[in-house]
Amino acid sequence: MANYIVLGAQWGDEGKGKIVDLLSGHADLVVRFQGGANAGHTVIIGKQKYVLHLIPGGIVSGKAVNVIGNGCVVDPITFAKEIDYLREKGIEVSPQKLVVSHQAHIVTPVHKYLDQVLNKKIGTTGRGIGPAYTDKVQRTGMRLETILDGTFIELFKKHAELYSKFGGEMYGQPFIDVNEAIDQLKAASERIKPYIGDTVQLIAGHLFRGANILYEGAQGSMLDIDHGTYPFVTSSSTTIGGAYTGGGVYLNFDKRIGIVKAYTTRVGEGPFPTELHDETGELLRKKGNEFGATTGRPRRCGWLDLKLVQRSRIINGFNYISLSKLSCLSGFEHIKVAVDYDAQGKPVYESLPGWQEEIEGITEWEKLPVATRDYVRFIENFLQVPIGLVSTGPDRRDVIFREPLW
Repeated sequence: MANYIVLGAQWGDEGKGKIVDLLSGHADLVVRFQGGANAGHTVIIGKQKYVLHLIPGGIVSGKAVNVIGNGCVVDPITFAKEIDYLREKGIEVSPQKLVVSHQAHIVTPVHKYLDQVLNKKIGTTGRGIGPAYTDKVQRTGMRLETILDGTFIELFKKHAELYSKFGGEMYGQPFIDVNEAIDQLKAASERIKPYIGDTVQLIAGHLFRGANILYEGAQGSMLDIDHGTYPFVTSSSTTIGGAYTGGGVYLNFDKRIGIVKAYTTRVGEGPFPTELHDETGELLRKKGNEFGATTGRPRRCGWLDLKLVQRSRIINGFNYISLSKLSCLSGFEHIKVAVDYDAQGKPVYESLPGWQEEIEGITEWEKLPVATRDYVRFIENFLQVPIGLVSTGPDRRDVIFREPLW
């Protein structure tokens, strides 16, 4: 297998969790390198559904060691709850299977308060991610190493005191209960302490031993702080560059896998050239069950924007595409695909024949309708990257391999 990276090619919610789950059964190490609990990766195995927000998807397979890298921001309370959630579902979550970087910054209840009062216009998840990264860049943040050296709670008290002086008056929202927050953070910090370690050395050790390593991106390329639709973006580097700073180890990625949804969605505010405000958009939302795994918010839906995906390919150097949610397009007479923008920035479409047959669960390429195969080939020819995997349903078994994945 060697070194793989899985990245979303659009605005997130492309179906990365399923592919990470497929790959993690072959991986020795799975690494999250950016973001925090604002991610929402769903893995479905049989009748069991797992929704992960912070912990890497490799934890479900049970084979790999899972890493939360230094580029992530970690809410100790949410982290402890997610460990409990997985254990209740019978998943082993031990310090031998899960390690979080001592250099990762901490998300506090103050950050979540600030996110909720400041970032409504952007449409964030309200999980405190942006304010935590703000403190990191301002060099006023707290890292997980402060839990190990015993200084975290005192630092948090000063942090809360600073914002409490003007928080309620400036933002018109009552400030957090600081004493309650301290009690919650004390309990959570003690619980997660055994999981904190030096992940740079851990990744490097696996690399030098020739282990199979999988990097798991969160959100999507068009939410990248630099390359996304600014300012309607997340607060971290969701593209391949973030893997190097957020993991801390240089490595060559043999497979750079872009996950492309067969149509386009986004959550929150921001530009969306192919968005559909009609019954077609509503039908896509219904067929695709397009509601956020983290927030439950309905996703905005529209036709596939290949111009946008092409940009992601340029940024990330994709050499393998996994096409997801193809089965949701069954029943449309015609399917539009944006291939360019006009002078006003409006999408220029090509219309392709649709198909009426239900294709969910099909696992053989030749059993797909001709129009479905033509749709896949159209995308492949436009991007000039092989579509090696086609996902035909939510279960991990609902896949067609056109090219080997490992």
